[in-house]
Amino acid sequence: MQSHSSMLYFFKWLLFPLLYLLSLLYGGVMLLRNKFFDLGLLPEKEYGISVISIGNITVGGTGKTPLTEYVIGLLKDKHKVALLSRGYKRKTKGALIASADSTAADIGDEPMQIKTKFPEITVAVAEKRTEGIDKLLEKARPEVIVLDDAYQHRYVKPGLSILLIDYNRPLWKDFTFPAGNLREPASGKKRADIIVVSKCPADITSREKHDIVNRINPGNWQSVFFTTVDYGSPVNVSGSGDFPDGGFKVLAIAGIARPGPFFDLVSARYDLHSRIVFPDHHSFSENDCMRIEDVFNGIDAVKKVIVTTEKDMMRFKAAGCFKSELMQHIWYIPIKSSFLFDDENKFKQIIHRYVEKGKKDSRLSE
Repeated sequence: MQSHSSMLYFFKWLLFPLLYLLSLLYGGVMLLRNKFFDLGLLPEKEYGISVISIGNITVGGTGKTPLTEYVIGLLKDKHKVALLSRGYKRKTKGALIASADSTAADIGDEPMQIKTKFPEITVAVAEKRTEGIDKLLEKARPEVIVLDDAYQHRYVKPGLSILLIDYNRPLWKDFTFPAGNLREPASGKKRADIIVVSKCPADITSREKHDIVNRINPGNWQSVFFTTVDYGSPVNVSGSGDFPDGGFKVLAIAGIARPGPFFDLVSARYDLHSRIVFPDHHSFSENDCMRIEDVFNGIDAVKKVIVTTEKDMMRFKAAGCFKSELMQHIWYIPIKSSFLFDDENKFKQIIHRYVEKGKKDSRLSE
């Protein structure tokens, strides 16, 4: 494994000059695209209700889903909320509103996770966000639409835009594709109203916070917040039983963009026997289920469990190929975003103020 990683690292740096040139070309195209939107040469559609966009510039694993859930939880009791996502890796096409029978295969793992957690809200998926919003307005008539992973989808102009920057992968240390992991040049951060530095260590210092804010160099219209990830207690996939006390072996499974922190957590908390890694948003096949069961059965221990992520749990259920007795041994670890530096109330105020203003403006236009 080490030699394989070393070879990949070697070839990456061998090809870096070519990749860097391609990144300059890609970055230039994205700058031109953004300029066309800024000048009105490409259309941005505005809607008469509150639209909150949550997204990133760095691809994959910046903590969008926990923050999306936080915003939904903040608004759902006072407003009629809808979530609109692309539904990445779903097996359906077009604009679709989730029903009680929807699975992760129908709408994607992240929308399914949110639908499961917040059954009272409307969840929709669409490749074209304008089509998705039009369908929501026709069928559900929400007061607030939360757009998941929509920072580069500029055909919809949100009223409030939230950009996440991964503390571990700052924009100023990265490149655009293909040399780096940026979907667009870092200058795109200027479109955000709120910038959230996510996945910070819980003990980040005020000095480091100050240094990061200086590197971001926010405009006077932008607010910067810092969050960390809180990991909850394991929850059984089948909804039964208590997590065993000590003396058990763990098989950890992850099919997410950046599984390292998850495996580190499991290793720190429990006796990690083995791990299985799948690609991000992986759809589990019957062969995958058999492989997982074989590895689990091969663990020589009386007490043993499978621990996975919340997103993977959604795809486990959609797969339908895990035996019921095995499902009783599968647990997932929920996560949530927590604000640092006592800034949570300030974040709440910005969100509530925007939505209340949107409702007022909507009533005046009727």
